[in-house]
Amino acid sequence: MLLRDLFAELATAQVTGQLTVDDALTHHPNWDQEVTGLSANSQAIAPGNLFIGMPGTRVDGGEFWQGAIAKGAIAALISPFALSAKPNTNNALVLTAEAVPQLCAQLAAAFYDQPAHAMKMIGVTGTNGKTTTTHLIEYFLNQDQQKTAILGTLYTRWPGHEKTAVHTTPFPIDLQKELASARQAGCQNAVMEISSHALAQHRTSGIPIEVAVFTNLTQDHLDYHKDLDDYFAAKALLFGPDYLKGRAIINKTDAYGQKLIASLKPAQVWTYSTDDSSADLYTENLTYGPTGVSGTMHTTAGKAAFTSPLVGQFNLENLLAAVGSALHLGVALDRIVEALPSFTGVPGRMERVQVQPDQDISVIVDYAHTPDSLENALKAARPFIAGQMICVFGCGGDRDRTKRPKMGRIAYEQSDRAVITSDNPRTEDPEQILKDVVAGIEEPLAADQVVCDRAQAIRSAILQAQPGDGVVIAGKGHEDYQILGTEKIHFDDREQSRAALMERFAGKGS
Repeated sequence: MLLRDLFAELATAQVTGQLTVDDALTHHPNWDQEVTGLSANSQAIAPGNLFIGMPGTRVDGGEFWQGAIAKGAIAALISPFALSAKPNTNNALVLTAEAVPQLCAQLAAAFYDQPAHAMKMIGVTGTNGKTTTTHLIEYFLNQDQQKTAILGTLYTRWPGHEKTAVHTTPFPIDLQKELASARQAGCQNAVMEISSHALAQHRTSGIPIEVAVFTNLTQDHLDYHKDLDDYFAAKALLFGPDYLKGRAIINKTDAYGQKLIASLKPAQVWTYSTDDSSADLYTENLTYGPTGVSGTMHTTAGKAAFTSPLVGQFNLENLLAAVGSALHLGVALDRIVEALPSFTGVPGRMERVQVQPDQDISVIVDYAHTPDSLENALKAARPFIAGQMICVFGCGGDRDRTKRPKMGRIAYEQSDRAVITSDNPRTEDPEQILKDVVAGIEEPLAADQVVCDRAQAIRSAILQAQPGDGVVIAGKGHEDYQILGTEKIHFDDREQSRAALMERFAGKGS
């Protein structure tokens, strides 16, 4: 595609009108050069690329445009600020725009020939439940022989392909490249976790959403958003006319979900709830057990008895959201309930760690890293545990500090024994993070309940547990690393748990 043709395909006049080209460059010969690719990294430029300098919170990437041109970029799209900082003195083809992120998304979609328009796009947003909900949707669609791609926290995958994710929602160039690959592989649908960061930063701009799911909204990411209302406003973008082209499926029990429902036309919305029979999708006659839950599911397609290996109210909510999505996309209700008992779960989400069939304690690893998700995880774990429940968790550094004492209080109140440890301290002092967490606990803790070394905290909890007890290890879930300072080291809660269990059963523990 020629550079001039690429820019001619920008989707909206409003965005196109924000693009500025110096009069002296309107006939620059590079307009008729073939674009070989797009890159937002000036160090990764290949000859013929278009460089897009993305403004950031600390530095404007557009200021590196000269290096990109030197490496062979045929043009640079940057902010006016970046151009004023590094003026164009060598007749390079430099374009400026106030809305570089939006333009980046539009250009990436055009370069990869609008892959999202060739598939049904399902977007799931909310503080908690995105990963489980997207996996359930993917599972139901694939079971219905609808080839489906999933993009989220864990990986990008479709039948025959899997790649570990770097971001919950990829940045525009990578996102459109992945969608183009999914289209080429024959995928009919793509289900995505869409984060508030992605929406605020316009990473998904221009993608038509056939099904938009809102799971819930609780305190998180207040290091990025100024308050909960700002956080909600970012999430709500997915349900506006720029995105939503089909059905909104919204948690009626959640207070912010109710606000969202009120903002939409009733014909656009299906609601779900585990305890409100006025919702479009709801459950009743529930029976909980250590291996899952059974009951009756009421849906827009009728009612059906179901059995699910998932436990906890929050997972029932995720299930209802996924069922609604699948129904809207043409999967029959009887096919859904037939397939559900075989759903194997999601890595790091209420994942059991077991090293022998007659294991005398339960060990559960979960990604819970917000006050709400931690409370839900501990409540959901109770049916698995006959004896005492021990909670091992920590809070990440360089993130919202206000949730730390809240999570400390929840762990103390909802478990029989709380062990506070490190998570990803990043550039913060790990000991100070622990103090912030402990500040929410009124009673003094024993020395072995505040253990900075996460491996030692997990080992100690598992070795000290009595037969029938359960250890819930929260915060990192599927992650296989810890971030200490600016260094990422290998660390996996599940591996550490297995090692401690093997030690326990070898009789080496104290």
